[in-house]
Amino acid sequence: MLGVRELEEQMRAKNAFQVAFTGLFMMGVTAWAEPLQQPQPTALHWSELPANISANLRAEGIQIEKYERLLRGEVLTESRSVPAGKSGVHMAAFGAIRGSADKLWNELGDCGNSPPILPYLQSCKVVESDHPLPPNRRWEELKIDFRMAFFSIKTTVVNEMTFETPNYLRWNQVRGDAKISEGSFRIISLTPGTQIVAYEALVDSGPLVPGFIETWALKNTLQELITALRDRVQSPDNLQLKFSRK
Repeated sequence: MLGVRELEEQMRAKNAFQVAFTGLFMMGVTAWAEPLQQPQPTALHWSELPANISANLRAEGIQIEKYERLLRGEVLTESRSVPAGKSGVHMAAFGAIRGSADKLWNELGDCGNSPPILPYLQSCKVVESDHPLPPNRRWEELKIDFRMAFFSIKTTVVNEMTFETPNYLRWNQVRGDAKISEGSFRIISLTPGTQIVAYEALVDSGPLVPGFIETWALKNTLQELITALRDRVQSPDNLQLKFSRK
């Protein structure tokens, strides 16, 4: 007949076995119920890029130094020459965004998404054109309320938006308060989950807006636009992109 001490030791051993068994069982259930986390998409090193992608990047003026800065999360802006016969401020901005090209395209293709993305934009709506348009074009009316310290101006423009493929959107003003408003948005896919976006604009608001204000406003608008677009498309953790190798 077992003594009290032996009975207590058997009970402790039995309890320990039950705890261990329950823990292993719950681990198995958790592993079965929750799918494995997929690794974050990575961007290729410059030397590993396919020829067509590196050619598209070079056409945008992006070489290895700019490429690496973009993958570190920087939004880059640069001034560009004004085309012959036109006037105003001409700038381009670039950023790297985690997300599919389709997701980016859907954000830009919906006029209702524009106000949260585009600084100073009060409203955007599709309006009827003066003449029949092909299926890939439409007219959008944008109301802009720009404010900078002591200076403010309200502008309404109607742009003809042209949706090209693959991943190319351009617009030009057909009527409105500005003298010139045109530009384009382009997507360069590095991987299915990583895109380089280029946003370019030429703006001449007319004689009421000083040149230095127009330059400052356009530069900051392009930077903020890409940042806002990235925040909407990327996952909340907003992790930096990483190379596949050093």
